[in-house]
Amino acid sequence: MARHTSHWTLADYYALLARQHQAADAVLGGVGLDMPEKAMLARLRRLAHQAGLRCYHTWRSKRSEEGFPDVLIVDTRAVPPRLYCLELKTATGEVTLAQQAWIAALAQVPGVVARVVRPQDLGAIEGWLRDEEAESR
Repeated sequence: MARHTSHWTLADYYALLARQHQAADAVLGGVGLDMPEKAMLARLRRLAHQAGLRCYHTWRSKRSEEGFPDVLIVDTRAVPPRLYCLELKTATGEVTLAQQAWIAALAQVPGVVARVVRPQDLGAIEGWLRDEEAESR
């Protein structure tokens, strides 16, 4: 009988942790491992949905406008309502000029929080989604 072994990539492992509602950085002790964008997306989507917020992500952006942010989260709990436009990047991922231009333009719109999010920023973003520390946005 053949024995089946499974080899997990780091991205698969982080995605599993996100699905199990565990913070990957807490489990791994924050030792500087680079969390993939896929795991960050899963974590933010889960938190947004738990908070009752609307969350949007374009899965295939091939025909979309270059540089548009990865995630949009609508927070109607805030007064006035707030729109988060988040570009997800790994700890070492580079932001393109098109992404910089979109973030800069969107950040000028009242009620819009537009920014690049890296793994080390997730704690603050999670606080926002839980409606904590509103003044630090």
